[in-house]
Amino acid sequence: MSTERPVIGIDASRANRAQRTGVEWYAYHLIQRLKGIVPSSYKVVLYTEEPLRDGLEDLPPNWENRVLRWPPRRLWTQVRLSWEMLTRPPDLFFVPAHVVPWVTAKRTLTTLHDVAFMAVPDAYRPVGRAYLKLMYRRAVRKARILTVSEFSKGEIVRYFGADPDRVTAIPLGFDAGRFGPTFDDELRARLHALGVRRPYFLFVGRLEAKKNLRGLLESFRRFRAARPKDDAKLVLVGKTGYGYDREIRALGEDERLSVLQKGYVAPDDMRFLYGGATAFVFPSRYEGFGIPLLEAFACGTPVIASDVTSIPEVAGEAAVYVNPDDADGIAEAMAKVADDAALRADLVAKGFSRVKRFSWDATARKTWDVMEKMLTDRSEN
Repeated sequence: MSTERPVIGIDASRANRAQRTGVEWYAYHLIQRLKGIVPSSYKVVLYTEEPLRDGLEDLPPNWENRVLRWPPRRLWTQVRLSWEMLTRPPDLFFVPAHVVPWVTAKRTLTTLHDVAFMAVPDAYRPVGRAYLKLMYRRAVRKARILTVSEFSKGEIVRYFGADPDRVTAIPLGFDAGRFGPTFDDELRARLHALGVRRPYFLFVGRLEAKKNLRGLLESFRRFRAARPKDDAKLVLVGKTGYGYDREIRALGEDERLSVLQKGYVAPDDMRFLYGGATAFVFPSRYEGFGIPLLEAFACGTPVIASDVTSIPEVAGEAAVYVNPDDADGIAEAMAKVADDAALRADLVAKGFSRVKRFSWDATARKTWDVMEKMLTDRSEN
């Protein structure tokens, strides 16, 4: 370790994206919370392609932003960031995602969120799957690993032979300042502005095969067929991913009218979409964690979710569980939640209780514990 003040480097490129989804929000909130945790006896450097934004630029005195310009744009991590690691390596380098640069610091910590590309290979393009396998193998070989659930830890050990003692599961959090109950008057006005009318079921996440988009659409089709007078809609929020076009093309004209595709929605509007929903439906085939579950709980939204992978670990007793491959079962759960006010109230109460267990502050403090141990443990030298 350097005799001067130890330097912690963090790849902040994903946190600095203009439009953030799961991994980007994880990186963003973790960095923001670490600002109040890392002692001033350490120097922290945030590496980005562009200057910091959206509050990330508000840095403590012992923090700095190092903008690594790279006009080609592509291969920033593997070329430009690798050069930085070669010429000015920090004492500890943290990558909040799975892409560790080809050249990295001796002490490197990275977060592997899930291994869905191994467990659900048909949900990925072959080239993308091959790239992820390469990146994960390098991460397990070159770095200590963080992951987001005990389920994901087991999967990393299973598929990549990682040493369990070098993999730490730290649950994620949610933005408590942004997600919470809403009031009726404001809720109606914001839903109207978003072009959404109640009743509706809500899905939030990347619109792709891994999330079981086909199963969700088929389940909603059966829900509507069994209730021809029900005018409920299905609202889809999220960027499109692999398999989206194929699933959407299968919709009939009438079904298209009942499925509202909102794409990316500004974070400040999301609490209203959650708050107005009859239920949040999350029939994913594979999840490393599932932050939208916490957001739904915080907003007082009943949850219907798959009974597989990490989802029961996160949701506990606060969800109606379904088999993601059982379209009839999902449709029946939607009908049950829609018709049973007592069940909805029970799910809301359990959700409010469950979400208290999760926070970005707790995630950041546990992450710092791992980082501090790496910096002070002589076996890491």
